Amino acid sequence: MKPFVVLHAACIGLALALAGCGPASEAGAALESSSQGPPLVLQAGSSMPVLLRQMQRAPLTTSYQGVRRVEQYWKIDKFRQTTVYREQVSADGTGQYTIEPLELVEPVVTPSELAVWLALQQSREGFLFRYRDLAVRDVPTFARNYSLLRLGTSAIVAGRDCEELVVQRRTNAKSLYTLAVDRETGLVLRCREETVEGALLGLMEFESIDFAPAFVPAPPWHNASNDEVALPAGPAGTQLLGFEPLLPDTDGDKFVLLETTKLTSLHPSGSGTITWAKAVLTDGLEVVVFLHAGADPNPPADDVMRVSPSVGPWSHVEGTLHGERVMAIGRVSAPDLLDLMESAL
Repeated sequence: MKPFVVLHAACIGLALALAGCGPASEAGAALESSSQGPPLVLQAGSSMPVLLRQMQRAPLTTSYQGVRRVEQYWKIDKFRQTTVYREQVSADGTGQYTIEPLELVEPVVTPSELAVWLALQQSREGFLFRYRDLAVRDVPTFARNYSLLRLGTSAIVAGRDCEELVVQRRTNAKSLYTLAVDRETGLVLRCREETVEGALLGLMEFESIDFAPAFVPAPPWHNASNDEVALPAGPAGTQLLGFEPLLPDTDGDKFVLLETTKLTSLHPSGSGTITWAKAVLTDGLEVVVFLHAGADPNPPADDVMRVSPSVGPWSHVEGTLHGERVMAIGRVSAPDLLDLMESAL
């Protein structure tokens, strides 16, 4: 039975916090440096270009500090909104990172509104670093779901020599990405997202970057606020959570499971906490975060799912489904999130 859906006007801040505040995954083995070659289109089943594997590792294995400009041209519910800001991002190459918001360029706001925005950006630091920024998250899955075109051209971004790439989903593409990737490290220094009709959706571009930062004094590295820890498989995970975690279907290899973790959040009533099992899935580029908190102690008579108004490409759905408390957030449609949630049950 499909759940009854109601619109939920509350902010999706809790979902963002639950999605992104935990530790980053450990990187894999070292890679050989990328070699320049003729333009190519990555085909499913082909050998994995070294460049893609380098891009997958770069965010967590590269030490750097830089200032970048972020532009977002989104709809929030039915209203168009432009947000332009600058931030400083630091990473030590071993998994530690921090993002410091520097300046809100647009819209123009009052000092009190600016203070709220800065606080929200800081609270979303984990989400921004782990899930907002475009990244190759799993190379084989990326190859199945996306085409990649090496343009054979160079761009200079923040004084660095970059290779230009175009990435687009193989089927049902709604947008495409034009990337400038640092040839030495594989770090994406510029990402321009457009609709397939050519309308600009977002831009991230480094204005300056240092690949040998001193980190003196040490930045305030990100600390998880929700006690997120890796979730062991099988009975050990069930014992840790106090319930058996549910996992959504990977939809015929469209998605692959990246990680499962346990985390906690404050109960909405203000008393006590809620324990969640968090599963992060990816189609190789985008992510979907699925959270399960076990059986609802006071389940409604009928399944009720609350759908928050979309924030740009992000959708958020939560509620009680078949007696289980669940939540999902991702850069997919709300119906797609509901289908994934149904597959877990």
